[in-house]
Amino acid sequence: MAKKVFVVQSSDPEFEAVYTLIKDAVGIASRALDRQVIEVFGSKESMWRLAIEPPYDKLGDVDLVICDITSMTSSVMYELGYAHGIKKPIIFIKKMPDYGPVDIRTAHILFYHHVDLKDNIEFVHGLAISIGDALANPLAYITRPSAEAAVNTVFISYSHQDRTFLDRLMVHLRPLEKEGLIDPWVDTRLQAGDKWKSEVESALNKARVAILMVTADFLASDFIVDNELPPILSNAESKGTRVIPVILKPCRFTRDKHLSRFQAINDPNSPLSTLPESKQESIYDSISEVVERLLLRQKL
Repeated sequence: MAKKVFVVQSSDPEFEAVYTLIKDAVGIASRALDRQVIEVFGSKESMWRLAIEPPYDKLGDVDLVICDITSMTSSVMYELGYAHGIKKPIIFIKKMPDYGPVDIRTAHILFYHHVDLKDNIEFVHGLAISIGDALANPLAYITRPSAEAAVNTVFISYSHQDRTFLDRLMVHLRPLEKEGLIDPWVDTRLQAGDKWKSEVESALNKARVAILMVTADFLASDFIVDNELPPILSNAESKGTRVIPVILKPCRFTRDKHLSRFQAINDPNSPLSTLPESKQESIYDSISEVVERLLLRQKL
């Protein structure tokens, strides 16, 4: 029997190309599931008559809902609310770089960059995998949103050789922590006896922002390179985690093919250690400002 996937998205023409990406992902998922037939239905064609013809007949009979929350129009919110009400498994997608609404951040969210297929190969394949998983394990994709705003984890990656810089950054982030806007995670909070690896993995998985305090010691650290950077870079692509490098000392940041694609908060040619105290403080304040702006925007 064919599986049915219902797509909820804005009726704006710009989302037609996104619908094509979704259909491509469904095709890949179908082939991966031994060519099981997966039918795709779009909500777009019925939106204009939604007030007199709600999507009860379609949504009630589907196996999976894919909802694009880039544009939360009244129609999208209505159909999403109905899907939640009847406990349908849902995969959320959203255009980069913004995050999803604060009350569904714990849901399954995939981010696409542009509507051009060639720029979204990773998104399409990631969505295909999620479709297959959701059809096989629907209970894992039934999300009950919370009305409470979750605290935003800010993961700070640094070398212990640069502890002085970390301490000063924490001073600038402290007001945001006191207001409950952020939960800064740094390994100094680990206590003796903690399962440090699982604690680090959990913090990385929750992080909405990752601050990288880059020096030669940072780049030479086996733990950072092998355990922290891979999930940070992966989450930047798949979850939209914002990566903020700050260059503390002269190093090969601009020659690192993985890190150099991220915009550093300061000029790599003018590392913090080479600047007078007043300019260092200005950069620390810029980090705090960027973090505050990013996370406050999620609450809108």
